[in-house]
Amino acid sequence: MRMGHLPLTIFATIAISALFALAFDLGSAPAVAGTSLLVLLILFAGITPRMSGTPVTAGTRFTVARVALTCLLGGLAVIPAASPPEPLLWSIALMGLAAAGLWAVDGWLARITYSASGFSERLGALAGALLAVALALLVWRLGLCGIWVMAAGAFAFADAAVQAGRRIQRSDAWQVGADFLIRAALAVAIIPATPPLAVTGLTVLATASAIGLMGHTLRHGADLDAV
Repeated sequence: MRMGHLPLTIFATIAISALFALAFDLGSAPAVAGTSLLVLLILFAGITPRMSGTPVTAGTRFTVARVALTCLLGGLAVIPAASPPEPLLWSIALMGLAAAGLWAVDGWLARITYSASGFSERLGALAGALLAVALALLVWRLGLCGIWVMAAGAFAFADAAVQAGRRIQRSDAWQVGADFLIRAALAVAIIPATPPLAVTGLTVLATASAIGLMGHTLRHGADLDAV
């Protein structure tokens, strides 16, 4: 999609956040926080220098959906609901899984539809990093796990930052799968029916995967520097 579709992303984020807040009587705070996060994502994505002759795009329609879902989850993580009911937790978990799934296929779709650009890649990377941080923060602030689960979000965020700085692309299927696993594991941990022992296992898995991917990215970056 061209940059003219960027307002659609903004509208979708505001609409989804507002409707979700209205459905669960959360007030305006999560919607405002989610919209603010979207503005920050767009601003930071715009820092990427434009390559000569390369059109600036906003990604695919999947990008719109996952960015909107991610910003909503980010808003909920920043200002979590007090004593959230089970339907709210199920909704958060399903949105997290949906955003993770869209993230896994969005980059591939953007490339084959010629919708990829420096801006869309940075926007997608930042949204993916925010999703991991938001889900980890939700797991912690909902009292499902200790603060150590934030390591999963922190390492996933750092990994995305290193990739963006060194222009490293996730190309192997196992890397994309591992990235998806981190976010999916954190989302499943939020499901009310998940036993406490399983929650611990899922968060440990997410953290270990994030650390492993970060290590692989650093080694790959060092190999590129050595060439």
